[in-house]
Amino acid sequence: MITSSAVVRVAIRLMRVLPAAPMRWIARRVGGLASVLAFRRRAIVMENFAWLAPTLSPGERRRATRRTFANMLSAAIDLWRLPSLRPGELDALVGVEGREHLDAAVAMGRGVIVVTGHLGPYELAGAWLAQQGYPVHAVVEELDPETSAALALYRGATGMTLIPRSAGVRPLMRLLRDKQLVILVADRVVGQGTDALAVPFGSGRRAIPTGPAALALATGAPIIVGVITTGRTTPPQYLVHVNRAIVVTGIGAHRPDRDTITQRIGEELSAAAQAYPDQWFVFQPHWIRPSDATRSQGP
Repeated sequence: MITSSAVVRVAIRLMRVLPAAPMRWIARRVGGLASVLAFRRRAIVMENFAWLAPTLSPGERRRATRRTFANMLSAAIDLWRLPSLRPGELDALVGVEGREHLDAAVAMGRGVIVVTGHLGPYELAGAWLAQQGYPVHAVVEELDPETSAALALYRGATGMTLIPRSAGVRPLMRLLRDKQLVILVADRVVGQGTDALAVPFGSGRRAIPTGPAALALATGAPIIVGVITTGRTTPPQYLVHVNRAIVVTGIGAHRPDRDTITQRIGEELSAAAQAYPDQWFVFQPHWIRPSDATRSQGP
């Protein structure tokens, strides 16, 4: 029987011998076809555009949806190339804008909570951070054992330490006390019972987890919101965008609460998704109309 691990091993070997540019070209064409065949996901992406880019005409929305699938598969090529990249190749592939904000947050000496979304190949950004010498730890969703084993072959090349969600918050607090970087993907709620807040997102609302804000309040670690995007006409292929830190300071009435911090995170993630809507790879139709209740326990 052909297993997921076997498929991943073959894919990694192919990435070692096949040039990236033609593979990206093929991936984009396959992505365009997938946007036609994947009816349910295509409908969800079309709805995403209705909230993120409401001025698009129906025809423009259909074309943007095809680009979303094409962008996702094209980015996947570079993700799968990670195990075969030689020293310096990842640095040539990824550039950064706003690195000074991250370095200023690191210099505070309280660890850094890096918050990102399902926008672009975010694991590639984490691998780039690790290559630059940042002590990076990423919280990941737990999948079935076969899929997890397959992904472990690839994720081992990222240079990041991976922490399952089930490990809870205590390991994250220890890492932050040790001045490490903790990456959290926080533009959608994963799992039942996750405390979340519905925040403005595009022209609608979406529930996002309050965990990053709670962790910042418990540790004093600053929050950095960052994303990675592509579509550049000149190298590097990808650009990491790093925002100014959200610093949790003050006491009493002057100290921001969990909801205030979560709303700030939502603003920055929403702005990124609106700026690059055809690179926001979210296929969960959990939009909340502005008139609905603001508190959510997750989907």
